[in-house]
Amino acid sequence: MADPRLLNGPGVTASPFSALSAAAPSDDVQANGDNKRYATDQYGSGSGLPANETVVAINPTDPNNVIAAANDYEPAVDATVGLYTSFDGGRTFPHSQHARQIMTPTRTIYGSGDPAVFFDRAGVAYAVFVSFGRSNYDSYIAVIRSEDEGVTWSVPVDGLPPDGDQMGAYDGIVVHNGGPTDASVMHDKSFAVAGPRPPGAPLLPGSDEQHISPDRLYVTWTRFDHGPEGFGSVDSAIYLAYSDDQGRHFSQPAEISGSGSFCPYQAGDQDAPACDEDQFSVPVVDHRTGAVYVAFENFNTGNPDKNQYLVVRSLDGGVTWAPPNRVGDLHDGVNKYPAFNGRQTLDYMFARVNANGNLAIDPNTGRLYLTFADNRNGNAGNTNTDVFVTWSGTGGRTWNTPVNVTRESPDDQFFPWLSVTPDSVVAVSYLDRRYAGPKLIDTSLSVSVNDGRTFTTRRVSERSWNPDLAFRQGVFIGDYTGLATARGVAIPCWTDARFAEPNTPGNNPPYQQSDIMVDAEPIPTRS
Repeated sequence: MADPRLLNGPGVTASPFSALSAAAPSDDVQANGDNKRYATDQYGSGSGLPANETVVAINPTDPNNVIAAANDYEPAVDATVGLYTSFDGGRTFPHSQHARQIMTPTRTIYGSGDPAVFFDRAGVAYAVFVSFGRSNYDSYIAVIRSEDEGVTWSVPVDGLPPDGDQMGAYDGIVVHNGGPTDASVMHDKSFAVAGPRPPGAPLLPGSDEQHISPDRLYVTWTRFDHGPEGFGSVDSAIYLAYSDDQGRHFSQPAEISGSGSFCPYQAGDQDAPACDEDQFSVPVVDHRTGAVYVAFENFNTGNPDKNQYLVVRSLDGGVTWAPPNRVGDLHDGVNKYPAFNGRQTLDYMFARVNANGNLAIDPNTGRLYLTFADNRNGNAGNTNTDVFVTWSGTGGRTWNTPVNVTRESPDDQFFPWLSVTPDSVVAVSYLDRRYAGPKLIDTSLSVSVNDGRTFTTRRVSERSWNPDLAFRQGVFIGDYTGLATARGVAIPCWTDARFAEPNTPGNNPPYQQSDIMVDAEPIPTRS
């Protein structure tokens, strides 16, 4: 729990539009207790480092079992993936640990990040992440699993180590580039989901018959092709692989981002109309039919003000894919935002931002929802990023006009994540700068009980925080936040620098601190 002594200081004054408060006093929970002696230690004590890029999932067989994950930076260890497990619905996280790094034949240890966490219908937990070399070009995507609700996790193993320790050779390896000297390919921004195989879809050949899952696991990511010399930019298409044996074996990676007349511009290879300049893919599965959908941001527009969201669909378990459907514009081109160190950001902030959100599905109706954030109502000199929600009732072929969830606020809201409950309540959480002035950040939750037509909003976080204190030079607070829902509850999960030590003359720590905060919030139900 957050230290009550740190919650009794000067309060936060909200704007008239947002006269909101946290749902309950002292209900923000710090999930990452592994990298500090005491939960509320500041970096100045020498026992804290950043954590960011947050995700969270609820076990469908036991809603009290909640697992969060994040990038977790450790002294002398590099970036790792932190795994935080709760057995009381997200109120406490007694199990805080790091995912085991990929075990290579030479037992080389790599950095890792970009985590996603999810469950299959049997309650087996999975985490997917990228793994990479700092001093070489090695690039992996791996999946690990837990069959005991997040207490212990498998180890991803690439080949056999020299001492003959089997440990399940190749277990959990989704994809690997050509190795430490391969500068041409980098795998990035993976995400994953589990869902039923469509009727008639055969098992992946070579699957372990002793560990067939009730669900197929789908992993998507961006494959950056830098050319044979590793110095150019050919393309960055979306790829997918799937597994039927709990992540022990995967299909051959396949490009799924397709082509369309709305992709005329090519930054690298001139192969229009390929939609192959992409990032931020998120898959979902319709549990009624087994259909798979993947949404991603596409940059083949050639427009300095606008990019676009695209969605692709597979009806046969990820074997074949229909051409992409265009959802709509994203007003996040290079002209729309200020830049710092070559990356777009918001005014009064150094940390990079992006427009991506996620794709989600109503488990009752199959209705698709997509959330994103862009700066169509602001400009590079005065940003006013808003959170939008759009939906499709036609399997992603057509999409409604996006609803601006944050239209009354002149301040920035960004990094949204959306989830739909089993009774069709739509919830979206996001970082929010409306409460304490434009330099500080909070977390808000917006909820709809009428299929995304209107939303009610409340502040979730108890304290505002300064992004400049969350990472060295304030340049990084992650690229996304997380949200999971069950009937009657939403659980936002976000990075938060409330415990960071402020920069003052003579006291400027070279590395700063952020933590992973979780808050189980009551939300309405629908009959």
